[in-house]
Amino acid sequence: MITTPAHTTEESAVASTPAPVPTDTRSWLAERVSSETAALLGATWYVLFMIGTALEPRIAEPQPGWLAALGFVFFGVLAVAAAGLLARRRWGVLASLGGAGIFTAFSVACPVSGHHPLAVWWFGQMACALGLVAASVFALRRPAA
Repeated sequence: MITTPAHTTEESAVASTPAPVPTDTRSWLAERVSSETAALLGATWYVLFMIGTALEPRIAEPQPGWLAALGFVFFGVLAVAAAGLLARRRWGVLASLGGAGIFTAFSVACPVSGHHPLAVWWFGQMACALGLVAASVFALRRPAA
């Protein structure tokens, strides 16, 4: 009885090629970002956050206590992002993305909770918040320094 090999030469060539090794998350977060990326992201945060918060009108109703507590979490995330950007590490950019997400959630919650009435200012603040999200995602996708 004649037997044929179980696989052809093409299959053996594919099988002998090493699979790409996924990067470890810890080492990926510890990678350095370029000083230009860190400086531009920090400047973007400074400008867009100042513009976004300056657009808010006077409050219609006082904010609930849980929202004030989330404000402390938000500023803690910003402190982590600032430290990471000063150290030029990718985890600082990831913290920037988290802070931008929280800022976006706060912008959505303002008119929904009745804290501020919905008006034209809201669209400007949402543009600033989404701009911070986009800048953070762009910085995360840049190659390591």
